[in-house]
Amino acid sequence: MSNNIKTYLAYFCLLVISITGFIPHPSVRLGGQAGESITHTEITQQAFIRSLARYFLDTHAIRTQEINHSHEYTIDELYHLAYPHWTTKQVRQRSYPLKSILDTILVENGLVDFDAWTKKLPAAHFDSEAFSNGSRRILELRRQIINDTRTKAKILTEARKCLGQLLHTLQDFYSHSNWIELGKTDINDRLGIHENIGPVAASNQSTCTSSGCTKIRVRCSLYQKITLNKCPLEYYECKNNIQPEIIAQGLLTSGYSSNQHNENNDSITKPINVEKCSHGSVMDITSHQPAVGGINKDTTIPLYSPHFDLHYEAANLAVIATEQFLNDLRRDLGNDDFDRLFAIHPTVEELHAASKAIAHMRKWQFFSSSISSGLSLTARLMKNFRQSVKERLKKIKWNLFGNSKDILKEDFVFRRRRKRDLILRRRQQLH
Repeated sequence: MSNNIKTYLAYFCLLVISITGFIPHPSVRLGGQAGESITHTEITQQAFIRSLARYFLDTHAIRTQEINHSHEYTIDELYHLAYPHWTTKQVRQRSYPLKSILDTILVENGLVDFDAWTKKLPAAHFDSEAFSNGSRRILELRRQIINDTRTKAKILTEARKCLGQLLHTLQDFYSHSNWIELGKTDINDRLGIHENIGPVAASNQSTCTSSGCTKIRVRCSLYQKITLNKCPLEYYECKNNIQPEIIAQGLLTSGYSSNQHNENNDSITKPINVEKCSHGSVMDITSHQPAVGGINKDTTIPLYSPHFDLHYEAANLAVIATEQFLNDLRRDLGNDDFDRLFAIHPTVEELHAASKAIAHMRKWQFFSSSISSGLSLTARLMKNFRQSVKERLKKIKWNLFGNSKDILKEDFVFRRRRKRDLILRRRQQLH
C-alpha cells in the first residue's frame, strides 16, 4: 500500500463523505467539517498507550510510583520511563517497529469505512440491529489473531490487519448502538468475549419515534455542494427519540442506513411496517423515512450525527473498551506473544529495518507520535480528548480544504447548544 494512503483516503472522503462510524483520521475529520470530533485513530492510539503502560507495569519495567497520573504520556515517554538509560536516538529506533505496527492497525481500522465490502456491512459497524453478526465478527477476528500470534514462525501482518478491523467494529458499537442512551456509563463487558452481548429489540418492535427529531434545512457552502452533491442540506437534530419501552426494558437497538447488505450480499433495508431507528446524517436517505432522524454519535456535528451531543460519551467508552480488549488479549496470549505481536522489544531484523526506515525519513500513514494519554480511568480522559483534538486542529490548519469559514454557521449554533446542554447535564448529575 502506498505511503500516500492517508492523502488518498482523505481525498476520497472529501469527494463522497461516506463515513459510517467514528471518523477514521484527523485529516478526514477536517474534510468532513466535524472539527472537534474524536477519530478512530485517536481512540485506538490513546487506548494502546494505556495498555502499553499496563504492560510495562505488569512486567516491572515501570514501577507504579513512577507514574504521574496527572501527566499525559506519549509512547516515547513510556519507553523513557521503562528504560531511562536509553538515549532519545535509541528510543526512536527501538520504538519504531511498534509504531509501524500501530500504523498498520490504524490504516486497517480506517479502511473498514472505505472498503467496498465492509463500508456497507452492518456487522462491521453494529448497524441495522446486527448485534449477533457484529459480535460474531469480533470473535472470529480475535480467534485468527490469537492463532496466528501463537504460531511462532508465522509472519503477523495479517493478524495486525485483523486487529485493526476488529477494533473498528468494537469502537462503532458505542457510537452506533443505543448503549449510551440506555444510561450505561461502563463498557459492555460481554463484547468481544461472548456472541450474545445483551437483549436486542425484536425485529417487529418499534425502536424509534419521529417526535424527538427536528428537521433542519440550511444553505450549503460551495465545498459542501461539490462533496455532498446536495443543496440545500436537510438533516435532523434528535433528542429522546428512542421509544420509552426500549429504554425501560434495556433493549439494544441501532440505526439502519441506506444501501446496506449482509454477509451473503443480500440487501438490508429499513423496515416500512415498523418504526425502526436510522443511522442518520445528511447523506442517509433512510433518515427521512419513519421514524425520521437517527441515533449515531459519530461526530460532534448534527449534520452528520443526530445524537451529536453524546459523541464524547461514546468516544470515552470506546477508548476504555479498546484498552480492555487489548489487556484481555495480552492475558490470553501471554506477555511474550503480546510483545511479539506489537514488537514492543523488537528483534535484530526489526531494528535493522527500523534504522533503514528512519534513515530514509519514511513517514507514517495514520500514526502520530504526538498523541498522548493520561493513565487514569477518571473523567479526565474526556478532557484529554478535547485538548488533544484542539492541538491537532491547530497543527493541521485546515490544509485539506478551504478554511474554517466554510463550516455552516448553523453548526456553530448547535455546537454552542451542545456545550450548554452538557453543562446542564453535569449540574444535574452533581445534584
